[in-house]
Amino acid sequence: MSSLEKLQAATDSGLELPRPRLPPGVDTNAAAEYYRRGEAMVRFGMKLDTAEMALYWASRLDPSWPDPIFARGIVILRAVQQDAFETWLTTRSVKVTSSVRLSSRQVQLVDSLMRIAWARNPFLYTDLEFAQLAPGRPGDPVRAGWSAYATRRFSAAESLFALALREHPADVGLRIYRAKALFFLGRYDGAVAELSAARDSVRARAEAQVSPVLPSVEMFEYAIGIARVQQDDFPAARLAFQRALTENLGFYWAHARLAGSSLVLGDTASALTELQMAVELEARDPVLRLYDGVALHAARRLDDAAAQLQRAVQLDPYYAAPHYRLAAVYQAQGRRLEAIDQYRLFLAHAARGDADRHWAIRALAALAPAPPDSGR
Repeated sequence: MSSLEKLQAATDSGLELPRPRLPPGVDTNAAAEYYRRGEAMVRFGMKLDTAEMALYWASRLDPSWPDPIFARGIVILRAVQQDAFETWLTTRSVKVTSSVRLSSRQVQLVDSLMRIAWARNPFLYTDLEFAQLAPGRPGDPVRAGWSAYATRRFSAAESLFALALREHPADVGLRIYRAKALFFLGRYDGAVAELSAARDSVRARAEAQVSPVLPSVEMFEYAIGIARVQQDDFPAARLAFQRALTENLGFYWAHARLAGSSLVLGDTASALTELQMAVELEARDPVLRLYDGVALHAARRLDDAAAQLQRAVQLDPYYAAPHYRLAAVYQAQGRRLEAIDQYRLFLAHAARGDADRHWAIRALAALAPAPPDSGR
């Protein structure tokens, strides 16, 4: 934990972590490359400080992607497990080993990282969840369901979790995993039913609010909203996001998602109001600034869009998407040189496989045509 604490102190003070080296020829602008390296180290419990640096850079290159953020929370949990194991090997004392636990600051950090990841995607699927031994006993539907889910056999998993829930109806974790399996199967009504039951169980538990790994009531409502979006049922989605905000008015991504549903329903004024509230609640999220900037661009509020996208670039200059969107706003404003600069910055930071590279190259060709051939 001591190595991780130093890295965490550095990021808390605004310093950038060193970039781990990638193999020659690997795209160093690709968040997925850093994630793959960090994920493998976490899975096998190796070089967790290097894993944290790799995952940090994955989350800088694409802060919209929840997997590296969630994995950074797992790194902390793995580190304390390793410290406990090494303490046992050294002391052979259960009492001493049991004293090895997360500090209050680390509990808060795990909680924060996981909640940020869930806000990005409450249905995220990561193999790191299955690096530990499966719960339950051999032959138990809990263990069988876990194994099926871990190998992406979602139909079998949801059936096995349903069997397990007959014996353990108050098990929130089982309901979450069954809801996620149903979501991946496209059975959104079933997913909503499980999320609703899990939400009601959490609401009844006073201790749930202090758990670093259990979603809050508002997160369940938020996930229900996301499921309704998948069904194109935007009125139901909007109601779910509103319920999430009734639970926690400071849940800024619920404001943002409510804005998205309102836009689809043609209520642009409400959408922009919700986005403004979200930005006021969380001023340092570049993904939110990007989202707001794109919505403002679509509403032809170009000056406001430029301001939000400029802030996104300031918050994370390595995040390629805001450069591209800002270039498009500048182009619409007739600010040719600034648009060229941002398109070039986008190309400098974008991964090789970024779908917008082609469009940026075309825009640059139109804005900055090649000089005429001198014949030399």
